Amino acid sequence: MKTIIIEGMHCQHCVNAVTEALQAVEGVSSVAVSLEAKNAVVEGTAANEALKEAIEDIGFDVVSVQ
Repeated sequence: MKTIIIEGMHCQHCVNAVTEALQAVEGVSSVAVSLEAKNAVVEGTAANEALKEAIEDIGFDVVSVQ
């Protein structure tokens, strides 16, 4: 399990966009994005760099991947 801290999400549309972007990454089995916590919890074998790139490609900033 990885927790990704994300800056720039402001509404449910942002949450949906991040969810869809992460689900498209190879190796991701589940995604839970929280607007309140400003993070995404990802299950699976995807590389940190691939997860970060998927989020940044749609215009959000990744603070960290833990």
